[in-house]
Amino acid sequence: MRIAMIGLKALPPQYGGFETAAGEIGRRLAKLGHQVVAYNRSGLSRYPSTHYGGIKLVTLPTIKTKHLSSIVHSLLCSIHCLSLDLDVVHYFITGTTLFAPIPRLFGKKVVCSVDGTDWQRGKWGRFARWYLRFSERLAVWFCNALIADSQEVVRYYKEKYNADTVFIPYGTRESSSLSTEVLQRFGLKDRQYVLFVGRLVPENNVHNLISAFEGVQTEKKLVIVGDDPWGREYIASLKSSKDPRVIFTGGVYGEGYEQLQKGAYLFVLPDEVGGTHPSLVEAMGFGNCVLVNDTPSNLEVIDAAGFNYRGSEGSVDLRKQLQMLLDAPQLVEEYRAKARARAFAHYRWDDIVFHHEKLYRSLFAKNTEIGSADVEPADQRF
Repeated sequence: MRIAMIGLKALPPQYGGFETAAGEIGRRLAKLGHQVVAYNRSGLSRYPSTHYGGIKLVTLPTIKTKHLSSIVHSLLCSIHCLSLDLDVVHYFITGTTLFAPIPRLFGKKVVCSVDGTDWQRGKWGRFARWYLRFSERLAVWFCNALIADSQEVVRYYKEKYNADTVFIPYGTRESSSLSTEVLQRFGLKDRQYVLFVGRLVPENNVHNLISAFEGVQTEKKLVIVGDDPWGREYIASLKSSKDPRVIFTGGVYGEGYEQLQKGAYLFVLPDEVGGTHPSLVEAMGFGNCVLVNDTPSNLEVIDAAGFNYRGSEGSVDLRKQLQMLLDAPQLVEEYRAKARARAFAHYRWDDIVFHHEKLYRSLFAKNTEIGSADVEPADQRF
């Protein structure tokens, strides 16, 4: 098959979960013999080649603003892809599907990976919230199939729009890195720090994590990995912490990211919005004990292989759970093994790519849209 991926910032991945997923899925599809094209945004990648792991990279310009960058880029990509001989156009995030009718009118099958309730994120203004909420409906109207990364998102689309979605989660991988260069760069020691990875935005509640950590008794450090180009004021408030144990690394990718995940004592995810978070799935795959906010999507991922705290209490219960785990290294070690086993039982990239390929093919097997009923139940697939 010939497949295009639209809605990304850039490959190789350096910006977030969707880019990581697209890279992993695209490279594996290419290895299976499919032709894959991914659209990069100009100025967001310094990668010198036009191919990445078998994926053809096409770079198109856009408007460099917070609210219009993704929309304008998806318009140009939707027009450009008409010049290519494609079977499937895969949009990432519902906000890019405004232009999905363009390739569909020209006979291409259209798929969208939806991102939970993106409109709830605090970074968006009133108009952006309205558009993102409306874009969910656009995705339902315009796409041949929708992919949800958690069962909670599957339920949301069914209850809100009576729309079927296909559950295909994110994947995890093993690390081949034996280096500790990044740990040395930030003055870190193996198993001597608590790790957070994600965008530094209010809905990820990094402020609650820092507040909770400031109240625990430990010599371990708290490492905050991530950034956000539009949230300088919020990031400045986070960095105003007087606790010398709190370390900000900015964005770290590739082998450096693997080193930080592998060396952590504990991984914490305090988010409150969205579906499955890729960093959580990867943390479990790297063998981390995990502590998460008790959102339905987070609880779905960890099942009985991790710990949770009551996010409704802000930093209060988070501090209690942090202290408990910091004081129980044997328990943390036990749950490392549980987390890793669950990750490789349910979140293997090879399985996930198989089901993407199966979904793409199913769109040509009949002329109707596909929903969750058209594939095996999730507990039988993963």
